[in-house]
Amino acid sequence: MQSELHSTAVPIKWGILGAASVAIKRVIPAMQAASNAQLVAIASREPDRVRLLLAAPPAVRIYGDYESLLADEEVEALYLPLPNSMHAEWSIRALKAGKHVLCEKPLALTVEQGLSMLQTARAQGRLLMEAFMYRFHPQMLWVMEQISEGLIGAVKLVRSSFYFDLRSRPQDIRLQATLGGGSLVDVGCYSLNLCRAIYGRAPLAVGARVYAPARGEVERAVVAFLDFGEGRFALIDSSFELPTRQLAEIVGENGTLLLNGPFTPGQVETTVTLTVGEQIIVRRFPPSDPYRLEIEHFGSCIRSGRPPLLQLEESLENLATMEAIYRSAGYQWPLG
Repeated sequence: MQSELHSTAVPIKWGILGAASVAIKRVIPAMQAASNAQLVAIASREPDRVRLLLAAPPAVRIYGDYESLLADEEVEALYLPLPNSMHAEWSIRALKAGKHVLCEKPLALTVEQGLSMLQTARAQGRLLMEAFMYRFHPQMLWVMEQISEGLIGAVKLVRSSFYFDLRSRPQDIRLQATLGGGSLVDVGCYSLNLCRAIYGRAPLAVGARVYAPARGEVERAVVAFLDFGEGRFALIDSSFELPTRQLAEIVGENGTLLLNGPFTPGQVETTVTLTVGEQIIVRRFPPSDPYRLEIEHFGSCIRSGRPPLLQLEESLENLATMEAIYRSAGYQWPLG
């Protein structure tokens, strides 16, 4: 894994489809720092905003429409941070244009959309991956290694929470039904991804409750119980109406791993507390840019032909779990 993350192969020429905040603040700096990436084009329906925020060098072409970027033959791979409701359509269009696609989470809104994306990627012979950058951070790589080696014994319970306070931002795109908003699809999806990674399979059954201010409105909070069989469970919750917080606890037969800030590491030191019997060890991880590591990994997979860390089958299973959670709660999905 580490050799792939730091590949020095011929740089992948990247385009970015959409000028979302995560692209401007996180992904563009990551591409500039990556050992095997070169940003050559950005498409935005607000090109002047991009020029102002980015101060892009002349070598980076800025298009005022998405189609022009897809037609740019120099672009090999696209990072797609468009609103959730646009992921499937524009990923498929990009794949058909011959581009590899790193699509922001969630991959799509439904299993049906995700399956169409997978089929298109395979038909076009192009790589498509859901962008869960936290999976590439040294903290998460270490945690998965400890679980694999049986450090805490067989995992029996995962508790995972992710809250993001949007009470003062009613116009935020995460709260817009037509754009695929909702706490589960925006932040709860991290917990689903974590549980699937740890247990290596989708849950057998789910039970859930959802809070939405009114019928037809975006849900603001979700609490879900997941049964993975053989006495293995998960409890996850997400919210847009609680103070920002993220936490994950992984409980094994012999010990526990407690992650403080598991899903957006990189800007500050993060810690994992390992408890085995009476022994408590705090493992510290210095700041490390997971976006850069993700970009380097994806580029390495393109050049080498090796499968990426995050497989599309895993993403489809998580979409199925998301749909099951909403069904269990009696919540209409998708909205709009």
